[in-house]
Amino acid sequence: MLLELLQDAGYKAELSAKSRYMKGLVPLLGGQFALNMLKHQDILRLFSNAQIRKGTSYSLKQLAQIANPQQDMPRFLNQMKTLAGSSTLIRGYRLQCPTCDLDTWYALDDVAEMVICEGCRTSFQLPLELDFAFRPNRLLIEALKSGALTILLTLNHWLHDYPVTVWQSNIDVSQENISTDIDLLVQREDGLYMAECKDNLDTDSQYLQDLEAQLAVGKRIASEIGATYVFATLYDVELPHVLQEFLDNREIQTLSYDTLTRA
Repeated sequence: MLLELLQDAGYKAELSAKSRYMKGLVPLLGGQFALNMLKHQDILRLFSNAQIRKGTSYSLKQLAQIANPQQDMPRFLNQMKTLAGSSTLIRGYRLQCPTCDLDTWYALDDVAEMVICEGCRTSFQLPLELDFAFRPNRLLIEALKSGALTILLTLNHWLHDYPVTVWQSNIDVSQENISTDIDLLVQREDGLYMAECKDNLDTDSQYLQDLEAQLAVGKRIASEIGATYVFATLYDVELPHVLQEFLDNREIQTLSYDTLTRA
């Protein structure tokens, strides 16, 4: 349905691999109405961590240190339990081979009393005392690299205003000399909405010029398909003046960090 709207407007539109990551991640997290979890600052800190995004495994204590839930530890632990139960975070062990010293994460299902080193293939015994290590699901890693946090928080924000009929993310769009992507396109009961989503911003002048050009194209496409166009970002400080001025002049609505994460 949403691709057809773009095609009827004269655009070639197809879903990217990132789109499938996002569609797969939502049910893994518990469905559309479980996305409220992402609004908590500790969960955002956890999923924004560079090492988590690379797939590094951590103990529960280390995850709590990264997330820093402070007074919300009971709620944080419940969410970690939920994420482990859905295999969004996969439980296992980090083990160091006594022969070659290779430090490797092993999934819980792959560990027995005797473990085969993934490097030198030597058999060694599981330590008597060992904390679990939780590693992000591969789908979560790829989705986070693709800007999932802002996209899903924007979807969550729109879900709470009006029922969403259908949504799609990461659509590759082209027409003659135009080539861009749509981060999020949502059909609600009250109309069509389209968003450009950025987890972070670079303040480099060339980056901002390129972003403005992208937003101008997005605004044009949104107008042609009758969508309200929005710029959404988790950048949690004041937007660069030149970008804010551009957004104001183009009458592009902004969803800020404070709006997207308001409890």
